Amino acid sequence: MSKLSDRCEERKNEAQALADKFNALNDQSKKLEAEKAQVLEQFNIKNSQYAELVALVQEEEGVETPSEVVE
Repeated sequence: MSKLSDRCEERKNEAQALADKFNALNDQSKKLEAEKAQVLEQFNIKNSQYAELVALVQEEEGVETPSEVVE
């Protein structure tokens, strides 16, 4: 019976180690998702600022915007 108890304890320890690893990876994933959302927000702000500046430069230089159809 001692061998079975030892094997049982060993499997329990292995399962706990995997659960700990899973939880650590899950926490890391949540942090990365938050960072990803923050970077996307910053990108959208900078991209919007860029688009505004491009429009101003084109207006100042009298250049038609690429979205306008030239006939």
